[in-house]
Amino acid sequence: MSLWKDFLNTGTAHSVTSNEECVSRLVDVCKNHSLQKPGWHLIEGRLHLLNENMHHLCHRWCQQHPHWCSENNIVSRVSNIYMNHKNEIHICSDHCNSEKVFSDGFLTCTISGIRYAKPKYVNTYQANHEYHRTSSTVVRVQQHHLKNIAKEVLERLLFSKRRFRAERKRLYDVQKEVKKMWVKMKRNYDKTKNEINVLKMLTAAHTLMNRRIPRFFIIPPEDIKKIISKFYTDRVNDICLKLKYLTPHDITYHGSALEAFITAILYLMRHGLRINDVEVISKDHYLASALPEANSLDIYNIQKTHFTNCRNSIQAAIRDALHIHYINPFMLISSSYNGD
Repeated sequence: MSLWKDFLNTGTAHSVTSNEECVSRLVDVCKNHSLQKPGWHLIEGRLHLLNENMHHLCHRWCQQHPHWCSENNIVSRVSNIYMNHKNEIHICSDHCNSEKVFSDGFLTCTISGIRYAKPKYVNTYQANHEYHRTSSTVVRVQQHHLKNIAKEVLERLLFSKRRFRAERKRLYDVQKEVKKMWVKMKRNYDKTKNEINVLKMLTAAHTLMNRRIPRFFIIPPEDIKKIISKFYTDRVNDICLKLKYLTPHDITYHGSALEAFITAILYLMRHGLRINDVEVISKDHYLASALPEANSLDIYNIQKTHFTNCRNSIQAAIRDALHIHYINPFMLISSSYNGD
């Protein structure tokens, strides 16, 4: 396939901006095809992005596959759509209509086999609040579950291959802007018949690189990853306990909302939270330099709507605790590493 056909068969990248749009497009493709083999089968979709003008959603019935599509430029995957030989389509989620089996604190979809974290209620008794006694040590199941989810979210945002690909795409976009700027400057030199000032062009490129990418993404060794993950999961758990017992924040999150709640705490730690001249959550300089930008959370399957709602509810709960319930602000202080 030629480059010209690749260009004609791909649309503008801004037409697909979220995973929900990829799911919608893949469902439309499934409606126009059928399967012969009985049973439910995964219909995987992969969104390839070359630049801001060329993208391609690949699936099992893809007929016009551009040659530039590879594992290196996959920016999103759809792995929750299933289809059977009766042309029935199932979009799996924690609230889908399929039968689910509860086991080990998880709900398992009987069609896809995907497990979702859900609490189980029996006569107003919540199993996740149960205490288990082991070797004279009390372990709270809910805290253990929260730490596991927090660790997974933290590693997804800081050390995952998805983050690595996002940083590579970001660098590619900046390099493309530098080339466009150089072409424009050269045209101006040719038009005015002046000599090309190479030093000025390099300075302009360096300024643009520092403005768009002020820091480089470096993945630490495995032992450092474990230390970072354990440190921040404990911090997140500490903040959650203070929110639960010292503020009127009594909302219980599950599934994607729980991931957005943990992400909101991490971003509050990134910027810090000061109320009445008291630094309730101190600014964390490592998170300030390591976390991705908040407007790119869709890449990591963190819904921005949930993220914004969780952040606002946390700030409102701390504000109400101080001004309505008159909680001592020093009781809400959650210290964090400040780089000193």
